[in-house]
Amino acid sequence: MVHPSLAGSDLLLAGEPATAELSSWLDAIAEITRAAIRDAPLDELMDLIAGATAHLTGYDFCAVFEADLERRALIIKGSYGLSQTYIDTINARTPILLRAGDTGEGPSSRAFRSQRPTTVLDIAADAPSRSWETVAAQQGYSSLLAVPLVVGQTPFGLITCYTAEKHEFSAREIILMESMANQAGLAIETARRLAESQARADGAAEEAASLLADLEAQRHADANHRELLRVVLRGGGLTAIAESLGSMLRCTVAIDDAAGRLLASAGSTGRPGTRDRRVAATYEQARERVGKELDLETVVIPAAPGEPGGTEGVVVPVVLDEEVAGHLWALQPRAPFGPPQRQALTRAAAVVSLALLKERTAQEVEWRLSRDFFDDLFDAEGQSADALRARARQLGADLSRRHTVLVIRRDPAEESTGALQDDREAYAQRSLLSLVQRTGGGWGGATLTATRSDHVVVLWDDAEPNRSALEFAEHLSREIQAYASGWTATICVGPSCADVREYGDAYRLTCGVLDLVQQSDRRDRIVSLDSIGAYRLLLQVKRPQELQSFAESMLGTVHVYDRKHQTQLGATLRAYMANRCNVSVTAKALHVHPNTVAYRLRRVEELLGIDLSDPQAMLHLQLALMIERILGE
Repeated sequence: MVHPSLAGSDLLLAGEPATAELSSWLDAIAEITRAAIRDAPLDELMDLIAGATAHLTGYDFCAVFEADLERRALIIKGSYGLSQTYIDTINARTPILLRAGDTGEGPSSRAFRSQRPTTVLDIAADAPSRSWETVAAQQGYSSLLAVPLVVGQTPFGLITCYTAEKHEFSAREIILMESMANQAGLAIETARRLAESQARADGAAEEAASLLADLEAQRHADANHRELLRVVLRGGGLTAIAESLGSMLRCTVAIDDAAGRLLASAGSTGRPGTRDRRVAATYEQARERVGKELDLETVVIPAAPGEPGGTEGVVVPVVLDEEVAGHLWALQPRAPFGPPQRQALTRAAAVVSLALLKERTAQEVEWRLSRDFFDDLFDAEGQSADALRARARQLGADLSRRHTVLVIRRDPAEESTGALQDDREAYAQRSLLSLVQRTGGGWGGATLTATRSDHVVVLWDDAEPNRSALEFAEHLSREIQAYASGWTATICVGPSCADVREYGDAYRLTCGVLDLVQQSDRRDRIVSLDSIGAYRLLLQVKRPQELQSFAESMLGTVHVYDRKHQTQLGATLRAYMANRCNVSVTAKALHVHPNTVAYRLRRVEELLGIDLSDPQAMLHLQLALMIERILGE
């Protein structure tokens, strides 16, 4: 029995006139084709196929299935007349498997596997279909026809039609359904090909847009690079570069060295002092957020928690002589950085490297001139004092004022040889010189700095009103401890010199004391010599162990007693000798009663077995204290 709605179709197949029915089929196929050509979404095309099939055949329901190979099931992708509950049940809870189930192979599975149409007259009477009997009853269908759907010669899924009343599908109906499935397969393949072509076109457009953006970023970076180069060629330093770059990128800019010390910054508004403190605080916060040791990679700085707008920053390494010489920080941009800004930062890092090289070259010239001057100053015999003072003025030092000689030398490293060790030694020497120069430049009193042999020499202007040479040495020691990597240094503060003829002796004395300290295995110390005096005699002893033994024989008992009983006998003795053996003055200096000082001195006499009124005993004590001042206890 043929379904009434297919009577015209039967006539069409029999060759009888059926213009209306033919027109309906052609219109449906044309509509499906138009949907495929206009790049309709695949789900929409599936629903259109299901609806057109149902309308043309007069069946109550229709579904378009797609094979999901991962789930190994047939999934409803398009439908007509089916409830959403039924679709969800089939797709999720009782899927139609691509293989036989526990109760056998269902009709849809059989149609897909065999790639042949399959019909069921009564779902309730079909044993393999019992898993779906309940949902079929709820949906209200009895019979079904499942036709394979092939797309591009590959099995894609099924078109399945359902009737509420039991219906025996004729051969003509099956042929018509196969024709519809063929047209649907062509439409789906067309839609897929068009989608792939559109994706390729979109990809090409995106690639073209990306290339244009890269080109624009390159042009922008070139313009910024040329402007920064002009800044350097006009004589601008790191600060000028930071200010120019901050204006270009509308952000805060900071430049530091490899040790993490801020060299220049710009970009924040406000008075200079307040602005500099604000930029320094921003820079320190950024370093904390980066949270790792920086290397040759560009790093995007995460925004601080709760920061308005979620702004970010970028840090770019500054490379000089194949080593990281510092970093360029772009912080707090008014708008997030894009490719042009990041490209500009990379190019700007090269300009910063050029500026650092320029500064390093200028420093090396200055150090070489200073070293040559020191060679003549410390060997002034036969040279004009006026000529030496004139040369000093050209280098920025006024030797008509008193200056103190400081000598800084790295402490001996562990025994090591080879080219690698030589490179490390050279690098550490450069680091020490650079660190001393930078620290002295910030204090003002260090008028001349240069290397001689394995140490650094500094002339400190004693007219500096705010700080002494010893205070500078203490600050420099803290800087070395904070920024030196893998090495320490000992600093010797020599005598103050008023005449150019005195500097040679002062320098040699200071170096001699430094030799004694380091030969005695003392490290990371500051030794201060107020005058040459008897220290010259101590330098005649070539073995520091002999000096140590002498000091230990004189004062060792007192130090042991102090450590054991938590007393201050040694400190009291030093204060007593420094205050010309005056008990009252010593008591005021120590903030104790004179009787306390007298008691402590008697205890010292008892421990050492000496009489402090004996000049020879006092001479020995004075020498022992001088040795301890140089070498330490």
